[in-house]
Amino acid sequence: MKKNLILSLFAVALVGCAAGPTNFVADYHTAMNERPGVALENNERGLEWAGKFIELYSDLSPASVEARVKETYAANVWFNDTIATKVGISAVAAYLLRTAQDTPEVRATIDDVAVSGSDCYVRWTMHVRTPNLAGGKPIVTSGISQLRFDREGRIILHQDYWNPAAGIYQHLPVIGLVLRYIDALIVGAK
Repeated sequence: MKKNLILSLFAVALVGCAAGPTNFVADYHTAMNERPGVALENNERGLEWAGKFIELYSDLSPASVEARVKETYAANVWFNDTIATKVGISAVAAYLLRTAQDTPEVRATIDDVAVSGSDCYVRWTMHVRTPNLAGGKPIVTSGISQLRFDREGRIILHQDYWNPAAGIYQHLPVIGLVLRYIDALIVGAK
C-alpha cells in the first residue's frame, strides 16, 4: 500500500511537471550566444570581477539585495539558479529580494574561482536556514556559478550548477519522502 501511494504521488508529480518548460538547454545556449562577455585574463582577474557577486551572496539579506543587486548585475542579465530563470535586472532584483525576505539566512562562502575565456566559475558552499525546512536547522549545499561580465564588470550571465534535490527538495515534507525513497531504489538500499 505504502509503495503504491508513493508511486502514485510520483506519477502525479511527473504529470504536473509535463506542462512546464522543457528546453532549458536551448535557452541557456541562446543566452550564452547573446551575452559573450568580456575575456578575463586569469583567475585573479576573475576573482576581482566576481567581488560584487561574492559580497552579495555572502549575506543575502534584504538590505544586501537592495544595496548591491544593481551594481552586481547588468540591465540585460540572464539568470538561472536551477530553481528559476529570470531575465533583466528588475526580475532578478525582485526574485532575490523575495528570497531574502522569505529566508532568514542565505549565505555563501567562496571555495574557489577559475577562469576560462569570458567565463568565471565560482565554486561555493551555501548555508540556508528557513523555519519551513529541516526543522529550521541550516541546510548546507555546494555548487558552482558560471558568470560572464559586461565591460563595466557587471554580471550579464549567471548560471548555477547544483543539486536542489539534495540541497532543498529532500527537506520538503511529501516530496522529500518521495525523493529519498527514489534515491534508495536507485542505489539498491531497502
